[in-house]
Amino acid sequence: MRPLRLAVMLEQAIEVGGGFQQPLNDTLWLRDWAKESGNEIVVYSPYSRTMEVLKEFGIESRLCKFGVLDHAFLFLKYCRPFDLVQIALKAKSPFERALIKDGIDLVHFTSTSKRHLLLYKLPFLITIFDTCHRDAPEFPEVRAFGEFERREILFGLGCTKAAIVIVNAPKLIDDLSQRYAMERDRAICIPFSPSTYVARSPEGDATDSAVLQKYGLQPGYLFYPAQFWPHKNHAMLLMALALLRERGITERLVLCGSDRGGREKIDAAIATYGLAAQVSIVGFVESSELGALYRGASALVMPSYFGPTNMPPLEAWAVGTPVIYPEAFEEQVGDAAILFDYDDPQSLADAILGLRANGTRERLCEAGYQRLKLFAAETKRGREQFARQMQRLKHRLGLALH
Repeated sequence: MRPLRLAVMLEQAIEVGGGFQQPLNDTLWLRDWAKESGNEIVVYSPYSRTMEVLKEFGIESRLCKFGVLDHAFLFLKYCRPFDLVQIALKAKSPFERALIKDGIDLVHFTSTSKRHLLLYKLPFLITIFDTCHRDAPEFPEVRAFGEFERREILFGLGCTKAAIVIVNAPKLIDDLSQRYAMERDRAICIPFSPSTYVARSPEGDATDSAVLQKYGLQPGYLFYPAQFWPHKNHAMLLMALALLRERGITERLVLCGSDRGGREKIDAAIATYGLAAQVSIVGFVESSELGALYRGASALVMPSYFGPTNMPPLEAWAVGTPVIYPEAFEEQVGDAAILFDYDDPQSLADAILGLRANGTRERLCEAGYQRLKLFAAETKRGREQFARQMQRLKHRLGLALH
């Protein structure tokens, strides 16, 4: 029986944070799946730095950049009538031709990639993290300059044409089925898991102290690791700090993440509220430093509008840090977080104060540990379902027949 040869596309840049860490997690367990099942994976990335990261985990990868013709194919693909021309000419993009040359049988996109539009012959799997452009279309990052329309094409074709759709929460299966008529039996739910760097980060006073010293920090701050997008809702957190200060309570806040166009407004808000002495913005931090930053925090505070799931709560639980999280996403955290209304700064201020109640930190840490065990069991079931589905695909593709 010939092994199935699976292309694993790791296309997110390291700077996108969780959007890179979860695909990296997926790549690692796909490597293990291939070994156990007797199949093969070939990992591709458009970023040299990603290839260096993969080497740290013993994974060799191949550089795969978009060429001019790929961009042309992609542009024409967005213009729907091009499908008819492609069918008539049996035209394959350079991207797909390169995969076929490498002997690829099936393509696994570890994020919601536009490259699936370039596949004419090869079947594919796709990962969909959320449908937040539908949940909150008022944010410019998912609406402006055709972004909403682009996502509709990607999601609509992706979840109906893909052989398997990987999601991280049951709610997403409901959303994709309702919004794009996805066949429910094609979806596999595999929950997010903590970043490998956080879950395996060395714990120790000297190690953690070195990281905190590098950024001029003292333990006991509130921590929010998030890129500076409007939907990340940093402003709400700043308003909550200002309300607490009016009550004579000073909380320190550490923000990390790349600037995606929202940093200027956050800087202005910090100046307006007079919070410069309380807020440290350390920018993008190396993945290896995240564990120490979580451990140094009194709590993770995450007022993001996008869900229904996010990675930071799992990372905080992994190192025993309490979580303060929007009540809109209670389904993810259960009783392992203090909940608040992400449109109400007073609600967030009260949630931060709630952390000081006797026994609260201990209760949240234990609940977070139990929540991680629950997700680990769900992940195991999801990966077992994935293995069964892949075996089915292998037979359907005729690879079991010499």
